[in-house]
Amino acid sequence: MLNSTRLWLLAFWILVFLLNMGPHWENYASFKEIIETIGSIVFAQAIVAFVTLKFLVPKLLDKDQTPLFIAALLGVLLLGAYWVIAVRYFYIEPSYPETYQNVLYVTQDQGIQYRLFSFWAFKYIIFSKMPQLFFPTAVLMARQFYKKQSYILELKEQKNLAELAALKNQLNPHFIFNTLNNLYLLALKKSDQTPLVIEKLADILDYVVYRCNERYVSLNNEITLIQNYLDLECIRKSDTLKVSFSSEINYPHTIAPLLLLNLVENACKHSTSNELNIAFVDIVLTSNSDAITFEVKNSIPEHSEANNDSPCVGLTNMTKQLEMLYPNAFSITIDQTKESYKATLTLNMEAS
Repeated sequence: MLNSTRLWLLAFWILVFLLNMGPHWENYASFKEIIETIGSIVFAQAIVAFVTLKFLVPKLLDKDQTPLFIAALLGVLLLGAYWVIAVRYFYIEPSYPETYQNVLYVTQDQGIQYRLFSFWAFKYIIFSKMPQLFFPTAVLMARQFYKKQSYILELKEQKNLAELAALKNQLNPHFIFNTLNNLYLLALKKSDQTPLVIEKLADILDYVVYRCNERYVSLNNEITLIQNYLDLECIRKSDTLKVSFSSEINYPHTIAPLLLLNLVENACKHSTSNELNIAFVDIVLTSNSDAITFEVKNSIPEHSEANNDSPCVGLTNMTKQLEMLYPNAFSITIDQTKESYKATLTLNMEAS
């Protein structure tokens, strides 16, 4: 990394040297003259860049002292311009008089004061020398800003991944506990459906353990997971729960794993109670090229937590995941009555 940065800087300053030389190389009589003349300018540009990036940016600009930064930068550029003019006047021109007198038609008759402090000098410094000196610094500042923003985005991405992992760690044990509890109850009843439950539980665990590490999974895989979960719920609550699940997939999107299951778990958890003889959960999933719509409706007992508007961990987790994975590309609508609770999740796949 360090070597690549050094190579990049070396190539950058060679390019700056060539740009400063431009089409005027033929005006110089020797290679030594080119090196000394253009080198004095590049040296000043390098000093301006070093002072700006190492001192002015971290001590002023990064601390929101923009006016002081601008004033200090102008001061550094002015000193750099004076340095270039002085080197040219006292060393370059006397060393190569033929070039400056016969080719460039430059004389020293007016003196150094005219070169530095006259109205002509003011215009020359402001509109020629200072922009010339600042150009490499501007490029390096832009590169530094880009690298800083990329680093910030990388840190944000790592933070989001860590938060997503934490949310999944909250969900997975809860989900696994529920399914193991289902199996335990069936085993106590010595049900003939126990092997079927074990098979479905194995499929669910395989999905949760191995496939949920991916950021996005096939929508069809999520449908299979939901169907397996609902089958287990129907077996466990065969006498009290009626489930309907339909899907219409017109476009094979990918989706964050376990995202839709939050709504399903929430519906199954709050739909049944001793107050209801038969509870229901109705689920409709549709997808097209623009969006995924997931609608979950469930019955709610009169004195359930849903009627008391208490927060649900599953819905809270889902909302947090949506904010990280689908920012500004999702909506959740809740339609609640005394008898039912309906949650509709819409994912805008064009914006995500």
